[in-house]
Amino acid sequence: MNSYMKIPIDMIDANRYQIREKHDEDMISSIAVSALGRHGILQSPMVRMKEDGRFETVYGHGRVRAAKVAGIKELECRVESDVTDDEMRLYMGQENLLRSDLSEKEQMAWLEQVQEDMGLTVGDAGFLQKLHAKTSLPVSIIEEAYYVNKVRKRLLSSGTQSDEVSITLINRTRGLKEPDQDKLIIKSLSKGWSVRSAFKIKMAIRDIAPELRAILLDEETDLTWKVMVAISGLEFPENAIKIIDFIITRRLPEKTALRIIEDAKKGIYPRYEVAYVDKFEETFRNFRVVNNIIGKWGSRHYEIVKDNWDEIEPILTNIEEKIQAFRRLHR
Repeated sequence: MNSYMKIPIDMIDANRYQIREKHDEDMISSIAVSALGRHGILQSPMVRMKEDGRFETVYGHGRVRAAKVAGIKELECRVESDVTDDEMRLYMGQENLLRSDLSEKEQMAWLEQVQEDMGLTVGDAGFLQKLHAKTSLPVSIIEEAYYVNKVRKRLLSSGTQSDEVSITLINRTRGLKEPDQDKLIIKSLSKGWSVRSAFKIKMAIRDIAPELRAILLDEETDLTWKVMVAISGLEFPENAIKIIDFIITRRLPEKTALRIIEDAKKGIYPRYEVAYVDKFEETFRNFRVVNNIIGKWGSRHYEIVKDNWDEIEPILTNIEEKIQAFRRLHR
């Protein structure tokens, strides 16, 4: 049964499933003025009768509030007697979504209410399609809402004020594994990086060695986003890690750091920080000494070299291996 009737305004209660946390007081004042004018409220709110004889707003909650502000004693309402709790939630959510001014948090609260009413879990087959059929929202919007909410819940559990994280930042860092995405978002917020900068970092680090990515995303690693992107382009992670330490310990400015990284791409490394083995420099010096001595001795000292070959040969072999490794690295 549905009909229109005038109801005392103080007999109308708010919708128990109201998802709006705040109401637009300017809108309410505007409606109140209109309600006092000759046209009154043009579209009647919908209410349902409660067991105690009072009425509960199905939709039009703002109009009821406006009428109270305007001092109206009776309000014509559309009375529905067979509206279920599930339908109450749907009406309330859909009406507010049509207004396009719900906060993200309010939209998500409504979607989760509908999901709960339907007895669905996120992993259920056809989850998105079922919510689409129930709410009339596009599948893409529902999917994005749940993804964003999932990330925000993770961030909240780590102590981050997740309400401050924009949808755009979450979507533009999508594609990284959960811990890495969270770290990049947190670091972007703490550094004040733009969404565009965060996206460039994501693209740069997603396919690099895990140990290098972990260092770059560590909050203690104090580098600009441009330096992070540049370091991610280095071919050898072990050298990139040493260059990070070189830049940070010397507190090098961005311009200098970028120049060092560009040199490293050409095979020119900071001399004291990037060596392929700890004793490479020493071994190389020994090689030159031995080579010079042998060259000067010539055949006259051949017997001496021969007699000490067991000691000389391992040094020369080690040197040759290091030289070949160096050449392979810098082809």
